[in-house]
Amino acid sequence: MAGPTKKPRRSPLLGWWYLSIGGGFLLLGLNRLLAGEPAWAVGLRWAIAGGFLALGYFELAGGPRRRR
Repeated sequence: MAGPTKKPRRSPLLGWWYLSIGGGFLLLGLNRLLAGEPAWAVGLRWAIAGGFLALGYFELAGGPRRRR
């Protein structure tokens, strides 16, 4: 019977993908702010951007912690 197999680490491209989406939502919020949309709609876009930026950061910082 073989021992446990190591899971391959995901590519850092996924982290950069999340950061790009977050940056896009930041720019979209800025665009809509300048276009005169309500503040709640801009804030919602920036909250979504914050979530994607956090996902990207944690993905690039090492992803989920492994048990020892």
